[in-house]
Amino acid sequence: MTTEVVITIGKDLLQTTFFLMAPLLVVAMVVGLVIGIFQTISSIHEQTITFLPKVFGVLGVFLFCLPWMLRMMTSYTVNLLGNLTRYCQ
Repeated sequence: MTTEVVITIGKDLLQTTFFLMAPLLVVAMVVGLVIGIFQTISSIHEQTITFLPKVFGVLGVFLFCLPWMLRMMTSYTVNLLGNLTRYCQ
């Protein structure tokens, strides 16, 4: 196994992880920003207000994106295991 192969596997792993996590992180960030702006405008400074909307937002996006995420993870795994003999040489 050459260093190029290891770098390619690591790059593909990080790229797949980034694409899988990006929708969830973006939703959590947007919901937190919107609630933070609302708290600033209304002068309500309660730390626990952002928790449930973030949980429901991330859960909703997770359920919506789940088929796409499963296809992406399956594709990565099949590609990795399909090239296993090439990697072991």
